[in-house]
Amino acid sequence: MTVAMVSRRLFVLVGLAFASLWPPAEAAEPTIARGIVPVPEGQTNHAPGLVELTDGRLLVCWYSGTSEANEDTRILCSDSTDRGGSWSLPRVVVDRGEQAFGAEAANKSPGNVTLHFDGRGRLWLIYGVIQRWDWPLIGNVCRNWLCGRVDAKVSADLGETWSAAVRLDDQTGALPRAKPVHVDRLGDILPLYREGDETAYLRIVDLAAMSPGQSLPLPSGLVVPLVGEALIQPSLVVQPNGLIRAYLRDSRSASVFTALFDPASGLAAPAVPTNLPNPGAAVDAWLDDASRFVLVYNPSTGDRHSLSLAQSTDGVHFHPGCDLVASGAEGDVAYPTVIRSANGDWHVVYSSDGKTRIQHVRFNAAWLDHCLAARN
Repeated sequence: MTVAMVSRRLFVLVGLAFASLWPPAEAAEPTIARGIVPVPEGQTNHAPGLVELTDGRLLVCWYSGTSEANEDTRILCSDSTDRGGSWSLPRVVVDRGEQAFGAEAANKSPGNVTLHFDGRGRLWLIYGVIQRWDWPLIGNVCRNWLCGRVDAKVSADLGETWSAAVRLDDQTGALPRAKPVHVDRLGDILPLYREGDETAYLRIVDLAAMSPGQSLPLPSGLVVPLVGEALIQPSLVVQPNGLIRAYLRDSRSASVFTALFDPASGLAAPAVPTNLPNPGAAVDAWLDDASRFVLVYNPSTGDRHSLSLAQSTDGVHFHPGCDLVASGAEGDVAYPTVIRSANGDWHVVYSSDGKTRIQHVRFNAAWLDHCLAARN
């Protein structure tokens, strides 16, 4: 044995001896924390959007009014500086009767909210509105989301101030629900749907190129239909291979559906059902650290009494995990929105108690792994 070989062996033995003096690093403990966002009491508070700001704060925005689609509905926002442990009192960011740039009339009422940073670091508040169509002697004939349209506001100071509203999609009945995703060389992909004919689609735009006070040109070539009957409210996941998987609410209350969009070809395959039930309610989805698809959904075809998590390796066939909200614990629970913060925690906001409260849940990756293994 050479001197060099002896030296290397001694080095290894000494290293192992020192390593034995130190205990192995402990795995992170599963943690979960819950909180309630302050909302106006006795109001409908529903359809929240959530984002982590670049200064570390969380920002949640939702619509609030005496009832859904009433003319007194506004969009409120609240922020948290302690990872959702406490929230500021809500402030108005879209008031009743506002009129978007280029719109023919003031809005009747705003609705579903989502939040998104563009390529210039500006924050976008994207939301649905019920338009106002006034007819002589009759007045406004728009009563519900069949008269929907998608509007937006832009903030360059992390939501402290906002631009005037602009129009993002003028198709009658158009509405947002889930957060957009950004794809390099393609742009911002907005998952949208139409309330009337119950169809879903993707609108591809370059939000960074827009300026406040400018109404977006809407060339038809930037719209990608998601083929499937009575499927709405797509939620998007960017797969490691670059394809984008959409998960859709089933208006027939049967199954969560999924469809694949190929950014390279600009085409989407027809939607197919997953093995998860759906009561005609929104879902959200993401990839975890193991590149598994994770879905938060109402595990029923008949009610919204609970929220559960499920995981899949192929995006279609899911294994149920644990309940995020146990059945009956918070009344009807709906419209979950999920983000991951810079420290690795997952954050979920949703409406509870029959669309009257906004709830927040934070959990770490260890808790997520524990939850997804609960029923496997």
